[in-house]
Amino acid sequence: MNTKVVVKRWTPIHTALIILCSAFIQLACLSPASGSALTFTVRPENRTVLVPGPGNGTIQIKVVAPDDLPYPTTDRPLLNLALVIDKSGSMNEAGKMEYAIKAAHQLVDRLGRDDYLSIIAYDQFVRVVSPARRVKDRRRFHKLINNIYPGGRTFLSGGLEEGFRQARRAKKRGYVNRVLLISDGLANVGVTNRNSLRRRAGDMSERGISISTFGVGYDFDEDLMAGLAIGGSGSYHYIANPSDIVAALSNEFSMASRTVATDVEIIIRLKKDSYFDSVLGHSWRREGDSVVIRLGDLSSGEKRNLMAKLKVKGKSLGMQDVADISMRYRDPVSGMVRKEASQTVKLQLVKDPDVYRDNFDNRVREEKSVIESNANMEKAAKRVDSGDRSGALSILKKAVYALKQVPASPATEAEIQRNERYQEQIVGMDEMDDDEVKEMQKDIKYKSYQRLHRQ
Repeated sequence: MNTKVVVKRWTPIHTALIILCSAFIQLACLSPASGSALTFTVRPENRTVLVPGPGNGTIQIKVVAPDDLPYPTTDRPLLNLALVIDKSGSMNEAGKMEYAIKAAHQLVDRLGRDDYLSIIAYDQFVRVVSPARRVKDRRRFHKLINNIYPGGRTFLSGGLEEGFRQARRAKKRGYVNRVLLISDGLANVGVTNRNSLRRRAGDMSERGISISTFGVGYDFDEDLMAGLAIGGSGSYHYIANPSDIVAALSNEFSMASRTVATDVEIIIRLKKDSYFDSVLGHSWRREGDSVVIRLGDLSSGEKRNLMAKLKVKGKSLGMQDVADISMRYRDPVSGMVRKEASQTVKLQLVKDPDVYRDNFDNRVREEKSVIESNANMEKAAKRVDSGDRSGALSILKKAVYALKQVPASPATEAEIQRNERYQEQIVGMDEMDDDEVKEMQKDIKYKSYQRLHRQ
């Protein structure tokens, strides 16, 4: 009996089916480990890479902290906080110092007896109001806080350094260590360069002490305050109304008390013919053959949405290992380091443009476009600050065009509307007074900061 062998022609449909099956296998392998304080997932924007071509690929990395604490609320992590208060002359305006003092009193009342607190006040000089110590004698702290009075210039770098020294003195295993820096003005004494101060905040974060900043009013340097928080792996708060200082500091305390992981880092180990390009909104460093993205501390309910851009230079068609991605962090209660299992990213190298176009993950594409739009909004705002309004408008129009190239969604439509409103504000800036312009700029940058760095 003769057997007839049928040889079928290989088509793009076969390639697409292989890619789809591979994607299901990857997703099955990417399920989070049970019992983890954090979970992370990895999804490519496109499961294919078109060759020949630039080899661009974007990998979404989502880190999520659980809404429910992994420990009883009575066993929250202990806190080691250094409160650094600007007491320059401008803090005497609009009740800023009054509200800062009120917020400091509330913080003392909310801390536990085993928490550590240090208080530093600065104008052109730096004064240690209270060195780092356990919060046992609350009356003593309250009395010292009442003796802080405004006057002088702004030695911000000196206040930051002393806050770090005090936090480092009390740094212990099982504590969340953080400097809380309040300021309403421009740094004009000591180190004033934004990049230098951001790098210094990064050094502090690498030593396990994060930096959170609180900018009050319309006259502080928002680029500096946001940069310190980004470099220091903390959070930046924009406080337009001085009366909101109390709520902002209270929120920071609540977040610190609900910390589920400290020193969170994503490690991307690149495979052969794969190269790291950038990650939107986050700093990174080289560590051997890997790239490390530092996220700092995460509290319950928080998430981070990273878009890592890679380049793949392979020449052979077919599935290719691109990178192994893992996560490590420290348990805030026990102080133990945990490392989650590595997840391998595989991409299919294809020649057919139709196959490439059909393999976009539209949800990742949408989220990436919104993040990129906010990066462009931030760039445009800095152009406005420098007086280049036409350059700012050009950046914003290109950002709207890019948003319209992805499938429409409520998120992209909202981003387009926000962008176009900002364009209208820029065109009408001559009709605004100085405070309106400052408020507009700070608001635009703050919303972009939150979308780029805090979600």
